[in-house]
Amino acid sequence: MTPPRPPRWFVADDILGGRVNLDGYPFRYIYVTAAPREAIGSVFSGRAGFAAMIDRVFAAVEMLEARGWDVVNFEQDGRIAYLRRAAR
Repeated sequence: MTPPRPPRWFVADDILGGRVNLDGYPFRYIYVTAAPREAIGSVFSGRAGFAAMIDRVFAAVEMLEARGWDVVNFEQDGRIAYLRRAAR
């Protein structure tokens, strides 16, 4: 039986909390977002809530950069980060 295909989408809090380990990840491209319910509700959470959400996405990206991933692009005011594993 073939194992399920790994996801390309990861939540920033899972990366920051150590629940995601991308060492040995088979694909070169991924994207990182805020938690889905938080991203949808961010319009109503005010400036401080929005800033905290973006800070978590950026912090997760910085952690991944230290592990060999490069930012390709940010979208939706920083709510989505696209990354590529650096060439080996």
